Amino acid sequence: MEAYWASKAFARLSTKKFIQDQKPHFDIVGLLPSVVLGPEDLATGTSTLLVGTRAMLVPVLQGANLDMPLVGTPVHVDDVARAHVDAIEPSVPGNADYVLSSDGEEGIEWDSMTDIARKYFPDEVESGLLALGGSMPTRKWRLDVSSTEKAFGWKCAPFEKTMRDLIGQYVEFLKKEQN
Repeated sequence: MEAYWASKAFARLSTKKFIQDQKPHFDIVGLLPSVVLGPEDLATGTSTLLVGTRAMLVPVLQGANLDMPLVGTPVHVDDVARAHVDAIEPSVPGNADYVLSSDGEEGIEWDSMTDIARKYFPDEVESGLLALGGSMPTRKWRLDVSSTEKAFGWKCAPFEKTMRDLIGQYVEFLKKEQN
């Protein structure tokens, strides 16, 4: 993760240097998404769904206990896409960075995904399709997204919706693979 974060920091610094040195005739809008989650439109089954961050989180729904904490700052993949489209609006100030993250400065607890599964998929929990019982530690990381919300005029979807959408796709694939 450190190398990944360093690459993102280097890209931001390089962009700022480009703006300063080249003084382009256009603005650059930097979008800084937190932990991007949600359904995957290109997935065809669990093997293509469970990649990247989803491969870390979804096993918790099947009883996996993970030791490595993950920052509790999710953002729905649809919000990241929406921000890319909306960034071209003249109302969004350019040459600025915008943090994309949901659930306010307090963030979330990853273990709450099992409560979301119980709430929206009670039959799948009851049948054992979703075993639950897993756990993943959360590293608290406070993010202020107020300037993003002001610039774009909307808030990112809450973690509950993000996980409901992801778990829904996962359950759909599990059911297809059982048949």
